[in-house]
Amino acid sequence: MNADDSDALGSLMLDAYRGTVDDHGEALEWHRTEAASTMSGRFGAVLWDASLLATSGADAIGACIVTQRWGRPLLAFALTRPEWQRRGIGTALIARSAARLREDCYKEWTLAVTDGNPARRLYERMGFVQDDTLRSDPRDA
Repeated sequence: MNADDSDALGSLMLDAYRGTVDDHGEALEWHRTEAASTMSGRFGAVLWDASLLATSGADAIGACIVTQRWGRPLLAFALTRPEWQRRGIGTALIARSAARLREDCYKEWTLAVTDGNPARRLYERMGFVQDDTLRSDPRDA
């Protein structure tokens, strides 16, 4: 994956979020802008070695985007196109990202997930645990 993949990532985001708890009716252009801003550092510097794009032919079918945030790697996005879900693509992408992070001597990473997102089960199976310390910004108190 590289910064030139933002259009493909935006299209994947639109399809992966459609009809889910994370779907707020955003258009394709919004998702492409979100992808481009992520790749430009909105959620921290992208760790390119650990950020992966799965394709079938010319189509993006899954992605795992890892950034450096809060002093450690952040799984910023883990997406699979709906027709490719439940085939192990998300699991494989996250596992491969984790392996690459270990190769770069990272011992832990984090993610943020919306309450009600069914991917939470996948994250828990892969060893992520809920940590409410990141739930809100202490400056909001």
